[in-house]
Amino acid sequence: MLELLSVLREAELVVNDLVGEINSGEANLEQAERRVVEFVNRLGGILTAEVLERVAEPTTANTIYVGERKARYKSSERLELKTRFGTTVTRRRRRYALEGGGNYYPLDEQLGLRLCGGFTPLVTYLLSLFGSGEPYEPAADRLSAAIGFDVSATAVQNATERVGAELPDEPSALIEAHHRRERSRLMIVETDGTVSPQIREESESEGRESLKEPTEYKECNLVAIEKRYGDGRNAEKWVGARYGPRREFEPYLRDSALAMGQLEADEVVFLADGARHNWEMQRTNFPEAVAILDFYHALEHLGEFCALVKNEHAGKQYYARWREKLYNGEVVAVIAEMKTALKRVSQRDEAQKHINYFQTNRERMAYDEYRARGYPIGSGMVEGACKYVVGKRFKGSGMRWKRKDNQAVLNTRLHVLNHIFESRFRERSLGRPFTEFRNVCQAGAALS
Repeated sequence: MLELLSVLREAELVVNDLVGEINSGEANLEQAERRVVEFVNRLGGILTAEVLERVAEPTTANTIYVGERKARYKSSERLELKTRFGTTVTRRRRRYALEGGGNYYPLDEQLGLRLCGGFTPLVTYLLSLFGSGEPYEPAADRLSAAIGFDVSATAVQNATERVGAELPDEPSALIEAHHRRERSRLMIVETDGTVSPQIREESESEGRESLKEPTEYKECNLVAIEKRYGDGRNAEKWVGARYGPRREFEPYLRDSALAMGQLEADEVVFLADGARHNWEMQRTNFPEAVAILDFYHALEHLGEFCALVKNEHAGKQYYARWREKLYNGEVVAVIAEMKTALKRVSQRDEAQKHINYFQTNRERMAYDEYRARGYPIGSGMVEGACKYVVGKRFKGSGMRWKRKDNQAVLNTRLHVLNHIFESRFRERSLGRPFTEFRNVCQAGAALS
């Protein structure tokens, strides 16, 4: 308390000094602000230390129950945390040995330190928030500039991965419960996939040795969902992603749509590229949905066919005419003309593959009808997610990831991008509510 009072008395001296320096031209307001930040951080550290020191232990019983496990008091141990103000605060707290193994610290639970590794919850939140958005070193630089003291890239990495590994990743836990019950005029479900570099982890090597393992590109599948309402409300969007093969992604895709309110949507649109597994998922999980082949994916096939035409000028003419026809829903006419043009291509078998693509998907290419009904015809929402969610964060120059770290950071990133990170972090960081914990302790003490 004496230190706090001493620092508070300094406040007026700091102000007077800064005013004098600005008046004499020795400093400007930006420099003054930096000095004020240093002073405020010093004050904040003292206040936080005072709070931590005064918080009482939740229990002093020798025996408690944590859930159904008995825990006995063993010793007093040091708690050390780096604060939002760049200071380190410490105190002693009680350690309990859990029956069956492990330790339990009631004070840690009360303080909400479940996700924290030597930092206070707010610092842990900030470290993982910044680490989810860009490589760890620039994230550390930006965060350091924002809070007024240095944090390391290692601290950013550890927090981002640790928090992501603890956050929920099932759609039913990620998506706000009200969406499942909320009626919408139209739900649009788009899916696509991409890859990012991972370290092959087939050997027993760990640490730096594991970094010598070769790189392999692993599949990440994404779903983007948009809900449109008919009462003037803005559309709501959600994006999800998971590493692993498409067969493992299907339940995630299905649960995402259900959690967003698929069963309460007047209409559902399922939009994807021409991959066969996309339409197998659609038939199984969205049988009543309007199935739409991504228009721009169709144009890629159209362009590749036209590039095979021996006369380049004729190929460009074909493309311009057929593009217009596709846009207007005349896919049957385009297929007929492509068949006629086969005699003018350089690789007939390759050209036939593109014709087969249009024949297979022709029932999903009524683009004139889709536009008239206000449906999207391009999967730009999920393609943008592939680039922004995965590409921007996981495909930087020289980046390679371990699978578990890759998924953990992806999980943190999805929470941030879906605007649920703060609430979910608090839910996971905070342990048992104090009143609930106290009741458990009292019950345990009585049983002992």
